[in-house]
Amino acid sequence: MKLSRRNFLTLSAASLLAGPPLLRHALADETKTIKLVLGKEQRQWFGPSGEPVKLWGFDRDVLRLRQGEPVEIEVENRLPQPSSVHWHGLRVENAMDGVTGLTQVPIEPGERFLYRFTPQDAGTFWAHSHHRTYEQLARGLYLPLIVEERTAYPVDQDMVLALDDWRLGNNGQLHTESFGDMHEWAHGGRTGNLLTTNRQLKPAFEVRAGERMRLRLLNTANARIMLVKLPSIPTWIIAKDGQPLAEPQPLSEPLVLAPAERYDLVVDIPAQNADRYTIRDVGLDEPVELASLQVTGKAEKRWFSPPKALAANPLPEPGSGEPDHRLQLDMTGGAMGNLRQAVYQGETLGVKELIQKHQIWAFNGVANMPEQPMLDVKRGDLVEIEILNNTRWPHGMHLHGHHFKADLARYPKGIWHDTLAMAGGERSTIRFRADNPGSWLLHCHMIEHQAAGMVTWIRVAT
Repeated sequence: MKLSRRNFLTLSAASLLAGPPLLRHALADETKTIKLVLGKEQRQWFGPSGEPVKLWGFDRDVLRLRQGEPVEIEVENRLPQPSSVHWHGLRVENAMDGVTGLTQVPIEPGERFLYRFTPQDAGTFWAHSHHRTYEQLARGLYLPLIVEERTAYPVDQDMVLALDDWRLGNNGQLHTESFGDMHEWAHGGRTGNLLTTNRQLKPAFEVRAGERMRLRLLNTANARIMLVKLPSIPTWIIAKDGQPLAEPQPLSEPLVLAPAERYDLVVDIPAQNADRYTIRDVGLDEPVELASLQVTGKAEKRWFSPPKALAANPLPEPGSGEPDHRLQLDMTGGAMGNLRQAVYQGETLGVKELIQKHQIWAFNGVANMPEQPMLDVKRGDLVEIEILNNTRWPHGMHLHGHHFKADLARYPKGIWHDTLAMAGGERSTIRFRADNPGSWLLHCHMIEHQAAGMVTWIRVAT
């Protein structure tokens, strides 16, 4: 997204936040302070004698916060490119959302930015770059983020599985030449040839027979939709995109995870002896092992009753009443699509001209960020958007700053989303209360699709 004059002017207040003195006032005693560093890292994926793979990342594996506990996070950028941090799924103040060109100026190499917020919701979230995301996410610039409940959920283990794919070249390093491949941008997006869990190849996690686990699944890939097959042991869904289900739902089929979707599961390890349980991606021609659960002993106690529901987060229910705003979002473009022209940066261009500018997707006939929001609403308004996927490709629609409910039958009824997987030709109506003031992105989280046109924004006024 380009930083237009209009965007820059609206950023005047947020851009000042880059200067630490303005926010470094006296902190309340309960405020937690954290420093995060964006930098280069290496992963030894091919044995001790293999060449380490050069990636980008954060200086920790998981960030854990607590619900209702204020936090101040200073982010230092030690990368060779400007960057930012978006707190995906967290309902933060707009100036803290981490979207360069809309809510903040980028963090330049060698510079720092101070993020301040109080996590309202407990659950499974993640942080990732929202600047040149198609490249920086593919390089590994993301971090699982757990907001712990005020009262711990009763399990023996709480485990995060961040699933990703990477494209490596013949030299065993990231294939950086393909970051801007327009052919892939017009199709399903850039996918990799190596799958990892927690940035490891086929990690084995120790479990005990008879114990109960909370398993947090997160798809961090740029564009790959994963079809995750869990072991055939008792499993329940307890949360989606960080938001608890009203009642845990038994899981017996492979779980579809579009990029950025998360699921919290409860898994009971059988008491009878078994050496190993495997978690696989079965969405490819050949199943791929993602991780395994290695049984190394027996739990002191067994769990006999189904799991309890998590405590609900304080989200404003959309209800069934007449919306204050109702509109359609028509998704068009891509390979084998019917896009003939679209408005790009205020100018109507034909498809050949759009491709020259790396644009091939559109929302309501507009490619990439429009100067004016798709929707202007007041705080507290009920919004209903009918999303029409008039393309040949699946998309994962993500709304910043809010969660919504949708009517797709493949999901458990009544659950919350911040990211919604939609198949080609599918339609869905989403509903939400616009309770968070500011300018918020709505985009496809197949990141190459966003970069090539599938992004707009809404404005919530106070």
